[in-house]
Amino acid sequence: MKKFPVLAFVLIMIFAITFSIEASDKGSDEPIKIGVFFVASGPMGGYGKHGFQAVKMALEEINAQGGILGKRVEAIYEDTRLNLERATEIVKKFIDVDKVDFIIGPTSSGIAAPISKMTNERKKILVLTQAAANSLTDENFGRYQFSVLSNALMHSRSGAYYMASKPFKRWMVIGPNYNYGHESWAAFKEKIKELRNDVEFVGELWPKLMETDYTPYIEKILDVKPDAVWSPLWGMDAVNFIRQGLKYKLFEKIAFAFPDGAALETLIPLGKDMPEGIYVAARYFFLTPDSERNRAFVKGYMERYNEYPDYMAEETYAGVYFIKAAVERAQSLDPDKIVEAVEREPLAWETPEGWKIMRKEDHSVVEDVVWGETKFNEKYGFATLKNVQSIQAEEICRTKDELTHVRENFEKRLKK
Repeated sequence: MKKFPVLAFVLIMIFAITFSIEASDKGSDEPIKIGVFFVASGPMGGYGKHGFQAVKMALEEINAQGGILGKRVEAIYEDTRLNLERATEIVKKFIDVDKVDFIIGPTSSGIAAPISKMTNERKKILVLTQAAANSLTDENFGRYQFSVLSNALMHSRSGAYYMASKPFKRWMVIGPNYNYGHESWAAFKEKIKELRNDVEFVGELWPKLMETDYTPYIEKILDVKPDAVWSPLWGMDAVNFIRQGLKYKLFEKIAFAFPDGAALETLIPLGKDMPEGIYVAARYFFLTPDSERNRAFVKGYMERYNEYPDYMAEETYAGVYFIKAAVERAQSLDPDKIVEAVEREPLAWETPEGWKIMRKEDHSVVEDVVWGETKFNEKYGFATLKNVQSIQAEEICRTKDELTHVRENFEKRLKK
C-alpha cells in the first residue's frame, strides 16, 4: 500500500512531463528549418545560385506574413558540387546535426536518386525542384519525396507532340550519359513512334556530363545526317555543344530540339550566338504566363538580384510554397501527417507559372509544358521564344495504369 502513492506520483510526473513537451512543441518558438543543397560552384553553379536566391526570396515573403503556422522559417544552404559523396554527407548533417524539418534539392538526378532513398529511409521530406529524371517518381518513388517540376518524361512527351507535326523522320540523340539523358530519349522515342509510324532512329551519342570537346560527336552527327536531333544536354554542356557546333554550321544543316534549352543558363551565355529556330522547352520561362502573379515574381526577383529568374529559381520558389501549403493543410510538421494530408486529395497551390497540382499516385506535379523556337531579342540581349505552344498536362503525365505497370516491371527486375 505504501508503494501506491509513489507510483501514482511517478505516473503523474510522467504525464505532466509528456504534456509539457507536447505543449512546448505546439507553441514552440523554434523555427521551421529547411536544408537547401544544390550545385552552386563550377560550370553548373548558376543552378545553385538561382535556387538559393529563390529560397531566400520566398522565406522573406513568408516570414513577413507571419511564417508557417505562426513559426518563422529558416534555411541552411550547402553546395553539393557535382559530388555524390559530398551531397550524402550534407544530407546526413541536415538530418542529424541541423535537425531540419524539410530538404530541398539537389540539382542533378544522378545525385537525387541515391539521396532520395536515404531521405525516405530517414522519413525526412525531400522536395525535388531541379532534378528531373522521371525514375524518381516512377520505380524509385518514395513516400517522403515530392517533385514540383515537370520531369524528363513530361518534357519528352510534350516534345514528341510538338515535333510530330514537323517534317522530320530520321532522328538521333546526343545527351548526357546518366539517367536523365537516357530517360529523356527513351520517353521521346516511345511517344513520337506512337504519334508517327514513319519515324526512324538512326543513332545515339552519350558524352559524359561536363564534356569539354564535342568535336567527335558533332562530326558523327554530320556523318549520319539525321533530319533532327533530340538533345537533353543542359546548362553549360548545351552552351559548349552549341558554340562548337556553330563552327561546323551544324544548326543550318540539321534541326535540333532541346527539352531544357529555354533555360536562361543556356540562353544568356550564348547571347547572339544562339541559332534562330532551335526548338526548345521551358519548365518555366520568365515571360510567360502574362499574369499578375508572374509579373510580381519577376519584378521582385529583379529588384533583389538584378537578373531574371531562371526556371530553377521559379521551381525552387514554388517548392518552398509547396511546403507552406502542405504544412498548413496538415496543421503539423510531422512527415506522416503531411504525406497523409497531401494524399487525401490533390494539393493545388499558386505559383508564378500558374497553379500546380501535386498528385497522390507518384507525388509528382501536374502541369503543362511550354515549347517554342529561339529568336534573338534585342530588348533582353539573348534569345527568347517565338511560336510558343503549351502542351497540356493530360497528354504528358503518367496515367495510374502506367505507373502500376512501370513499378511492377521494376519489382520483377529486382527479383531476377
